[in-house]
Amino acid sequence: MSTSAYSRYRAAFVEALAQSLGVPASEIDAQVKPADPAHGDLSFPTFPLAKAQKKAPPAIAAGLAQNLKVPGLEIVAAGPYVNARFSLLPFTAEVIDAARAQGTRYGGGDSGAGKTVVMDYSSPNIAKPIAFHHIRSTVIGHAVANLHRALGYRVEGINYLGDWGKQFGLVAVGFQEYGDPTKRQDMAHLVKVYVQANQRAEKEPAFDERARDFFRRMEANDAEALALWKEFRETSIRDFLRIYARLGIRFEHIEGESFYQDKMEPVIEEISRTVGVKQSEGALIVDLPYEENEPPVLLKKNDGSTLYATRDLAAAIDRHERFHFDKSLYVVATDQALHFRQLFRVLEAMGRDFVDRMVHVNFGRVHGMSTRQGNVVLLTDVLDEARSRALTLVKNNIAEGKIQTDDPEALAEQIGLGAIFFGDLKNRRATDYTFDWDEILNFTGHTGAYLQYAHARACNILRKGGGAPTTYDASRLTLPEEQAVLRAIARLPVVVQEAADQQEPSYVARWLLDLAAEFSRYYTLGNQDRARRVLLEGDEPLKQARLALTDATRAALAAGLTLLGIATPENM
Repeated sequence: MSTSAYSRYRAAFVEALAQSLGVPASEIDAQVKPADPAHGDLSFPTFPLAKAQKKAPPAIAAGLAQNLKVPGLEIVAAGPYVNARFSLLPFTAEVIDAARAQGTRYGGGDSGAGKTVVMDYSSPNIAKPIAFHHIRSTVIGHAVANLHRALGYRVEGINYLGDWGKQFGLVAVGFQEYGDPTKRQDMAHLVKVYVQANQRAEKEPAFDERARDFFRRMEANDAEALALWKEFRETSIRDFLRIYARLGIRFEHIEGESFYQDKMEPVIEEISRTVGVKQSEGALIVDLPYEENEPPVLLKKNDGSTLYATRDLAAAIDRHERFHFDKSLYVVATDQALHFRQLFRVLEAMGRDFVDRMVHVNFGRVHGMSTRQGNVVLLTDVLDEARSRALTLVKNNIAEGKIQTDDPEALAEQIGLGAIFFGDLKNRRATDYTFDWDEILNFTGHTGAYLQYAHARACNILRKGGGAPTTYDASRLTLPEEQAVLRAIARLPVVVQEAADQQEPSYVARWLLDLAAEFSRYYTLGNQDRARRVLLEGDEPLKQARLALTDATRAALAAGLTLLGIATPENM
């Protein structure tokens, strides 16, 4: 995929400045920023040059602007800044043509070509339901994976299940006590059993010890224990896949902590040789210097069973050996920050140089979804509620003539899922946010529904206008509002790269809101002035140019929404 028009012109501006100043382009690149729209598209400050050149910044800017000649850019000085504005042509046509030609692939690039990123995200526990608190890891991970795919990376998405440990012992002994043999493959029944067993274990140490003993049997490769574990694991995965299919999310690999059951002893031996281990209260720990009150990294408990830190160390080494990754991203809550700091420290102390390519992509909490009883809020219940609420809104809007659709149920599902996805992804991932039904389903707020409506509106305009034009005259798109829409479209490739680099899908979410707002502003101009309507009468070439811009907007909105995993209805 070729470099975007925005990036090409920016690179040309940077190179021209570098040549004029006699310095490497790398020294200039970070200083070139988006300009105030009133003054241009790109801006370079001359303050840092004043001391060396013994001139006032405005004088330096004036001299540079006078000497710089870059095809496709209008360069002027504004006080101490050198500003560049993209010329109407060929920039306008380049942006529109790229968006229309690339469709949902628009915004992508090839900076990741030949590189591999391993993504660890979602990761529920078997024999437990996918709860609403899993939503952040799932949708953030999915969006970050999509961003990397768009840039040409080979993505190895891993759903790393919690399928090993004492919690499975609780399910097993719980089933012996409370299970119905006819419901062995019923996920809801397994969850009920787990809840009962967990409550009992908290009150009865002897019952808790039975669960621990069952897990020890699993680690000792007891055939009966492993057979039950495998059966319940498969039941869980079937239920998980049903939910992921509804969300439109797929993983390249579904693996669990159990995958590393036979790979931990070699890792413990390597740690013993390189870093050192020691006994502490009967447990085996990594012999690192620890800060005051910092819990140690446990490799084995005093009963000889392993912990997830041991399995994560084995997993990190195995993933590097399997995939030779350029990045390994763990989309896990901020609550686990200490675990990942310690994981990376141990790998570094082991001399594993790939650790500098590993990143904990942390995220904050969701507030506002707890129940009075403190019960877990199931993700499926939230998805059903979202669809139900969206269906009510859709039917009301149909009755008022605001929405047209042949399938209200399907549209409600798309709006409901989009509301939940966007309600999460518009927030910076490291921050907490509060879930609010009325807010996320507002058709006029900063919501998924608002963006889906903007996409559907663009589709509707194209239908009314006879479809997207095959040819058009880009020189006719001279209105400031048209150019504002165009420049918003042009920024997506830059936003995608920044979002991938920072593992921050909210950059794309905010860009979508910007584009939708600019398009709405442009479209509604025609309400006051007929000459500014998209579907203009009496000037067919101008109408075709405006339809081409509308088509590019539709394509760009679809590309951004698709990156976030949100459906793009054409009727709404």
